[in-house]
Amino acid sequence: MPLIAVVDDRVTNRSILTKLATSLGEDITVRAFGDPKTALEWAADHSPDLVITDYKMPKLDGAEFVRQFRKLPLCFDVPVVVVTVYEDRDFRYRALEAGATDFLISPVDHHEFRTRIRNLLTLRRQQEIIRKRALTLEEKLVLTNRLRTEEVQESRERLSHVIDTVPAMICATDAEGNCVFVNEAQCDFFRIEAKGAAGRPTAELFGEDYAHRHRELDAQIFATGQVNPGIEEIIADREGKARVFLTTKAPLRKAGEVINVVSVSLDITARKQTEHALAKAKNEAESANRSKSDFLASTGHELRTPLNAITGFAEMMKLELLGPIGNPRYHDYAADILASAQHLLHILDDLLDMSAIETGKLKLEETEITVPKMLKDVLRLVRARAEDGQLDLKLALADKLPLLRGDERKLKQVLLNLISNSIKFTAPEGKVTISAATREDGGLRLVVSDTGVGMGEAEVAAAKQRTSRKSPKSLAAKPAAAKAAASPAAPVAGRGLSLAAELIHIHGGSIDIASTIGTGTAVTIDLPAVRCIQHVPHV
Repeated sequence: MPLIAVVDDRVTNRSILTKLATSLGEDITVRAFGDPKTALEWAADHSPDLVITDYKMPKLDGAEFVRQFRKLPLCFDVPVVVVTVYEDRDFRYRALEAGATDFLISPVDHHEFRTRIRNLLTLRRQQEIIRKRALTLEEKLVLTNRLRTEEVQESRERLSHVIDTVPAMICATDAEGNCVFVNEAQCDFFRIEAKGAAGRPTAELFGEDYAHRHRELDAQIFATGQVNPGIEEIIADREGKARVFLTTKAPLRKAGEVINVVSVSLDITARKQTEHALAKAKNEAESANRSKSDFLASTGHELRTPLNAITGFAEMMKLELLGPIGNPRYHDYAADILASAQHLLHILDDLLDMSAIETGKLKLEETEITVPKMLKDVLRLVRARAEDGQLDLKLALADKLPLLRGDERKLKQVLLNLISNSIKFTAPEGKVTISAATREDGGLRLVVSDTGVGMGEAEVAAAKQRTSRKSPKSLAAKPAAAKAAASPAAPVAGRGLSLAAELIHIHGGSIDIASTIGTGTAVTIDLPAVRCIQHVPHV
């Protein structure tokens, strides 16, 4: 009854390999291990007939596992198959040098897996039969020689099969530039017959340009004995179309001397085309983004002049500077016009700031800021709005707050956006609190919290994504109840949050959001210690 050991730290791969091995026959017994060290301990007492192991494992890689496995008394000749991905050629070389019998390319071809494993099990059974029948030293010697010959032949056949099934052009050349062997992929590409190719000059087989280029590269390998990490070359296919190949070269040694150079050429034409397409799309996107930013900037400045005029005239009408209006409803209309114009100016300022950020043109006008005074100035601007909403507006200041170096106008803009959002989504009799404290690392922490409608986990995640530099332009997603209760300007919260995050990022800080539906929301701003100058008393 054949006994197969499967070693792979990933459950999915282990399950697939186990099922494939079990499918070879009802008499097959499979032991699977997720830990290579546990597999070695087990193999010391149970000699398996075959081992299938992954190369990349956390505790032991495939090469070291094979090396330790070969040291076990009854495991020196047990077939070991190492599974690697196609690009990991060095891993396969290391595994083979450590004593691996064969290797499989991941993802594993089921037909190839069954064929190779069945052949190796057959070989193992033959070895066991021969070992039991070798009664004399002479018989053992004869059998050993024969087995070695068969193993070499089978190894050559397996290697030839692997080389022919690999989706890459593979050939080997000697120091004179003659072909030693060539696989089917390269024969098919150059339309040559595999039979009779060995011993012929590469110029006859693959053309003078190819031969000249590769002779120079091969000469370096013969001289240094070092692996060539890979070059990109363009080769015309049978239709005359240019194909891009990534070619790597490695030396083949005999008794320490380089006797051949193996060349492996992988077709990367599709990858290069994708890279070019992505680069073109990136350039087009950047160009479109620049055009958009330029448009916003020019349009914003064009809109600011009439809006300033509207604001000024509306304020004059509201204050009745040129005399009484007469009808009190006109007075209310003037107040509404003033509020709407100021709101549009606020949106316009946010858009211009975001445009400047995206184009890298936003500059900080840094001064030394007294934090308590800045917070009180901000609260003074929003207090009337809070009172209209019947909200309790609180300021909580820790002792010994530091002076802050930054752009006071932009930091006030951040706080106004956050506090306005809290006021907007907090019901009457609720509370909005602004607190400031020094962090343990010397930085400054500002928190805007409320007892509003709050957000669910998905909405908090979306809001946090808006505070990330990867997606600064995402819009807010407030709960349905909040949207229904909000004013028509509610979507501005998304832009305001994104802008606030960007302005804090420019100051070297970060924003975090915590929220629970029905309980409220807290937005935390952390500014780094390098922006904190000294501790000053409250003002």
